[in-house]
Amino acid sequence: MAVMLQNEPELLQALYHSLTDREGFHAFLEKLTRAIGGCAAQLLVIQRQPLRMEHLWYHGLTREFLDWYLENNMIAQDVVTNQAVKQSPGVFQSALPLLPDFRPDQDYSRWENDQDMLDSAWLVVDTTPTHSFVLTIQRTVAQGPYQQSELDSLDRLVPHIRQAVQLYRQLEARTQDDATLAAVIDVLPDATFLLDSLATVLHSNKAAKDLIDRERCLVVRDQRFNFAEQDVHRAFFRASAMVVRSSMGKEDYCSETLFLKRAGRSPLIFVIRPIESGELLAGGALVTVYEPDSRPLPRAVHIASYFDLSSAEAQVCERLVAGREVQAIADELGRSVETVRSHLKHIFQKTGCSRQGELISRVLAALLR
Repeated sequence: MAVMLQNEPELLQALYHSLTDREGFHAFLEKLTRAIGGCAAQLLVIQRQPLRMEHLWYHGLTREFLDWYLENNMIAQDVVTNQAVKQSPGVFQSALPLLPDFRPDQDYSRWENDQDMLDSAWLVVDTTPTHSFVLTIQRTVAQGPYQQSELDSLDRLVPHIRQAVQLYRQLEARTQDDATLAAVIDVLPDATFLLDSLATVLHSNKAAKDLIDRERCLVVRDQRFNFAEQDVHRAFFRASAMVVRSSMGKEDYCSETLFLKRAGRSPLIFVIRPIESGELLAGGALVTVYEPDSRPLPRAVHIASYFDLSSAEAQVCERLVAGREVQAIADELGRSVETVRSHLKHIFQKTGCSRQGELISRVLAALLR
């Protein structure tokens, strides 16, 4: 008979509290990691084809690590993920039996060595026709491998974990029936998408549907954004995950901006803003897509006046909003890259922004009419 974890009642309480917690499963993962003597844990939503991460809750991971992991698509090298997406929901397993046949590349091996990782307890929580929900708890060399008795203790939680995740998905789906936010979005002139806390598209207005119909560089499949370019897809995942976390109060309020390049035309501008959690939605994001070819962007003179910028700073800002890189801005204005970066620093100070994506979002929100 499996031995009960010492704080099992507290774990179960945290698990079911995740259904109403603004932070989702983050707090539960922290308690679970400590209870089993691990160093980090993740609850992942994984698209199986192509293999990529669609959403995650986590504990014990740094933002730098997550950026590196996504930037290099390390999920394709992850031994647990590659095995988990082939399996049906089951019980907790150790990653060690998978290692003899595992051949990671040098980057993944270097990360494992740097992090001193030894083992993972992993569980396929749920599956759909296209996605797998996987829970993993890592251990370092110093913490030692998982013993079967520990896996058996974790298995006591499996029915509850599976039920909680399924309930969470059902609760999120209910927001699709709520017409309040949808009605507001429908009257907006620009292509607008409403995302829930899983970054799933709950609603899109007519302008958004028309955009998807005529553009080949992006689609909405299985209620999720899919971009033709993998770099853009990963960038959108990182940005939407950060914005959604800020909508739950996990991080400071933030908005982000991405540019989707199109051959022979101006890039599409994706602005991602948080929707604070409340009665209508347990956190999420509003994605607005601006098309410069059909709608003039703010000019330098208006930017300078509104944000009290110098003429030179406003010229840099105008080109940044249009999707130009720093080097391209320097070339167009006949200035050095160092000068442009100096202008950017002053722009950030005057606008109270800390990132280019946040700055672009603020300019568009203030001046685009």
